[in-house]
Amino acid sequence: MSATIGQIQKSYVSSVNFLDKREILNQVLDITNEESSFLDIMELSGRSVVTSMPQYHHFVNDELYVLATVTAVTGSPAATVTAQIDATAYAATNVGEEVLFPDGMVGIVEAKIGSSKIVITSVDSENLTVAAADKISCFSNAAGEGSGSPDSKRWAPSKSFNQVQTFKGKFKVTDIQKVSQVEVEFKGKPYYMYKGQHESLMKFRNDISAGLFFSRISDTRYGDASPALTDADGNAIQTTGGFDQWTKTYGNDWSLLTADEVNTEDIEALTQNLNADRAPQEYFLFVGTSKNIQFDNFFNALGNGAIVSQAARFNIDGSNLNLGIDSVKIYGRTYHKKYLPLLDHKNIVNFTDGYDAKDAAYGAPAGKVKTIDGSSVDRLRVRYMAGDGTDLKYREILLGGLAPVPTDERSVLEVHYSSTQGLEVLGANYFFKLV
Repeated sequence: MSATIGQIQKSYVSSVNFLDKREILNQVLDITNEESSFLDIMELSGRSVVTSMPQYHHFVNDELYVLATVTAVTGSPAATVTAQIDATAYAATNVGEEVLFPDGMVGIVEAKIGSSKIVITSVDSENLTVAAADKISCFSNAAGEGSGSPDSKRWAPSKSFNQVQTFKGKFKVTDIQKVSQVEVEFKGKPYYMYKGQHESLMKFRNDISAGLFFSRISDTRYGDASPALTDADGNAIQTTGGFDQWTKTYGNDWSLLTADEVNTEDIEALTQNLNADRAPQEYFLFVGTSKNIQFDNFFNALGNGAIVSQAARFNIDGSNLNLGIDSVKIYGRTYHKKYLPLLDHKNIVNFTDGYDAKDAAYGAPAGKVKTIDGSSVDRLRVRYMAGDGTDLKYREILLGGLAPVPTDERSVLEVHYSSTQGLEVLGANYFFKLV
């Protein structure tokens, strides 16, 4: 029986061709059932954008109004009081500005003393009452007849940044090992890919998805002279800040009023907080099983353990009874609930009670944010490196003597994957995590 050593008789197709066509991957082989990953959602909604630098920055305008925290007060209650306020508010306060007090009284700033004190006089001779730790707001201004203009103010934009992370994966098979091949159709022709190769590809892709969601930004940057994080060869390693970190650190980290139960008061409080921040009216709501159940129980009134509640919203189509909610509009805001299997993964987040991601709902504005030049960009997106004819979003390299084009004498086939991507969150103050 004749045999041909080191040559491939069938047409081979790169598995990278399937990265942006997940529906084909599901038809080929997907034994892990990890469809609808965070990365899938970003790519299928067109939220992958090129960056030419490993760190990318964006700027956000500061608030035009500053809420002052009173640290000490003299003369209260009285028609004129002297209040010591925090340094940020003091720098933003001008003589002549109207001040709103916690009880609704209004005064005018008559003088600024030293580096932290302001003198405030009531506009209607009523007593002004304020205490340490109170908040006061400079909400307007009043000028005298024939007066000059107040001191000018400057609002410096706040800079935020994130960075890409390099993800890698590898599959290797020797000439002795028996690895089954999977035949697929691609562009109308039969091709094959290795079962182990496909599983390595899926692990590689899920690594990216989990990294974009749970990673924390590293202090080390590519190019650091003395990096704190290095690989086995001494090369600097940098990691991206994931969605969980951005939401908790720069967004809003809230807890339910009653643990493990979503109720009307929670949605009311959420709405009030979002409206106070002038947040958008449409949101994605990423959930695992825990919050998926809690939101369905709330929106469908499925709280009765013995029978389905009479208040439940039924959608009957033939023999199907749909008691699930995918999108809902409440208190003027629309939420599109999306289940993420990643938030239930028993070997990533669901192995301990100490990490709350499995019990959390993550809110992300669904639309775009306006820029000062009149254009708009997605509030949540993935940045990948490309430029000078090189695309680092997904790369596959085949090495070894069993490669379609042999590279050396080793009787192996090595499939190397690499990707350089990172998360970008714009206007993080509008994002939230609800546990």
